[in-house]
Parts: sequence; structure tokens; C-alpha cells
Amino acid sequence: MDWGMLGYFVGATVQERIPVLTGRFGPPDLIRHKHFGAAAASSGGVEMYHLVGITPEADTFEMAVGQTVSQTLGKRRWPEVIPYGKAEQQRTYDELNSKASDPNVDYVMLGCPHAALEQIEEICRLLAGRRISTHCNLWIFTSRAVRAVADAKGYTRIIRDAGGALITDTCSAIAQAIPPGTRVAALDSAKQTHYLPAIMGIQAWFGSTRDCIDAALTGRWNGVRP
Repeated sequence: MDWGMLGYFVGATVQERIPVLTGRFGPPDLIRHKHFGAAAASSGGVEMYHLVGITPEADTFEMAVGQTVSQTLGKRRWPEVIPYGKAEQQRTYDELNSKASDPNVDYVMLGCPHAALEQIEEICRLLAGRRISTHCNLWIFTSRAVRAVADAKGYTRIIRDAGGALITDTCSAIAQAIPPGTRVAALDSAKQTHYLPAIMGIQAWFGSTRDCIDAALTGRWNGVRP
């Protein structure tokens, strides 16, 4: 959720430029990189980004921007510095959730970009043998390869027993497919929150995976603002 919001802010701010991120953040795993990159390419056109001390060719800030400090202070111009703190985070969250007003959720979609096995494991832990609301559908999207592993580990059965479905190689925006009668969706993807309301003409709430599973179980949105 946090890295999705950060990506959405960065993409909207830099558009098609290459951003360099520096500050206090822990090394993101592949899932967080995935949500950051997908969101940055949705609100903007970011194709490449640098995280100082983490991504290749960005061991230092100077390496990331392709210049030395002496060059920066001399002939070359210091890059534009744009802060991202609590206020910007909350403003981004509010912007993503501006597309919804009805708390009654009838569709929860997870897996955009496609869910990794670790994300499916988390979903199964959150479901914990419970049943989703009779007024709500839960669809989770992943790749065919991950689905095969999820089948073998019993995760697909856990999701199915809860009333959900694990679907491969597409998503609601690409396929333009949502459960019949859907009016309000809950999503843990900033990318999907950007696209789905415009494509399908529905309301969409954005929040954490936990918020979304709670909405699937109760049929109500009770997302927690960061």
C-alpha cells in the first residue's frame, strides 16, 4: 500500500522523467518494487527509476543523477527536489479514494500487478477459514505459473472454500470483466484504482490487502487512512 501510494505520487509529479528517490526507507522487496513501478507508470509515464543505495547504478545520489557534486555545484544544475512526507502520503491516499463514496462493497479485486505467491499466502491467512459476504465477490489474479504452485500448496482451495476465485493471466481492467451488477469495488492496487473506475464506470476504494479482505468478509469499506 505504502509503495503503491509513493509510486502514484512520483508518477503524477515527474510524468515521463526519471526520478531518483533518496531518504528514509527500507529496501523494498520485489512485490513493493512491482507496486511502485506499476503505480508510477499509471499516474505518469515512468519507465525507469533510481532508489539511492538500492537499484543498480545508484549506489550514491551522484551516480544516480550521472554527475559529481563538483559538477552539480558548478556548471550543471541541481535536480529539482520534491518532498514526500506524511502530508503528501495522506493527500495521495485521499486522491485515490476520491473515486468512491458508497461504503457498500460488492467486489474485491486483488492481484494487479499479478499476485505473487507470498501475496496469495497473506490472503489465505487473512481469510483464515472464514466466508466472504454473500453480497460481495472476491477475485484474485495471478500468473499461470504461480497458480500451479498455489494449487499444489492448497491455497486455491482455501480461497475457493471462502467463496473467492483465483484467476490467471488477465485482470478486470484488461479483460473489462467484473461480476454482474458491480457498483463499488475495493482494491489494494493504486494502478487498478487509477484505471478500473474509468474503464468500467464503477466506484473504487483503495487500501491495504487487509482492508480489502475485511471488505470482502463484511461487504463494507472500513479502510484505514495512513
